[in-house]
Amino acid sequence: MALWLKENAADSDIVVSTRARLARNHAGIPFPHKIQGTTQARMVRQAATDAFMGSGKDFKLLEMQTLSEVQKRRLIEQHIASKELCTSQDGALILSPDESISIMVMEEDHYRLQYLKSGFAPEEAYQVCREMEHMLGQKVEYAFNSKLGYLTACPTNVGTGLRIGVMLHLKGLALSKTVDTVLNSIGQFGLTARGMYGEGSSPVADFYQVSNQITLGVREEDVVKNIRQVVGRLINQEREVRRILYKNNQLEIEDRVMRAYGVLKHARKISSEEACQNLSMVAMGIGLGIVAPCSQETIYNLIMDTMPAMLATEENEPAVQRDVSRAELIRKTLD
Repeated sequence: MALWLKENAADSDIVVSTRARLARNHAGIPFPHKIQGTTQARMVRQAATDAFMGSGKDFKLLEMQTLSEVQKRRLIEQHIASKELCTSQDGALILSPDESISIMVMEEDHYRLQYLKSGFAPEEAYQVCREMEHMLGQKVEYAFNSKLGYLTACPTNVGTGLRIGVMLHLKGLALSKTVDTVLNSIGQFGLTARGMYGEGSSPVADFYQVSNQITLGVREEDVVKNIRQVVGRLINQEREVRRILYKNNQLEIEDRVMRAYGVLKHARKISSEEACQNLSMVAMGIGLGIVAPCSQETIYNLIMDTMPAMLATEENEPAVQRDVSRAELIRKTLD
């Protein structure tokens, strides 16, 4: 279960979560891909450890080399760590008790400061990241250029180093076959849409991450404001499309929702893809008042909790065993 995923969050009928992430680097030390396995890499890790582990906030440290492949995949599926971090020779992850705060050390940049929040909360997510940046800044002089801003390994992050991503459930737009058109249009406002797991990933069950593209030549506060305005309009558009779909096709929508609910309630084995698709439909049904077996957040948690690595008890476990465990977990949760 995602400990940071709380009920009654803002706009949770459409928004799963908001994530803010700041990319920062240690001045005078080459980027991670140049210093793997060196004394400088250990210096980078030690600075982060000193800043957060001694803060009295009960952070825990996970070293990537000590984790199994299943444990690494779980971190990725829960949106806590990236694939790049999990394959980094010197990679480490510093986590808060509820896992809402994470610091990826020696990923693409020396430090990736991240905060996850239920619902639509770009201002709060950004503010928490700023507080983390201040804590780390007590131990680290950041790589900064007066003309460019913060320096990062990838040019697309130079400037603010700030990414704010919002995980949206765009089931209505998908059913109306307008989701591609709508998401393509946000590019003119400096935003982009990706799959559930960010860059390079495909959409899963009509869940999309929408985030800012531009980090150079803008103020951090303006990035937050733009996310609030553009994503806010996207949320309203999704709600309106759902309302119209239900009004014009009530029987068909109710039938699809109840069929999905029936499968989830009674299946003895179910694949990850089928579970996600049905949970997605039930989530929309809850928002429309068609079914009320649980909260939206419970459905979102189920989607994450039923991913393959979350259910695996050992490496190379047969897929059918995970399918049985997945169906059992869903049935128990919906009872």
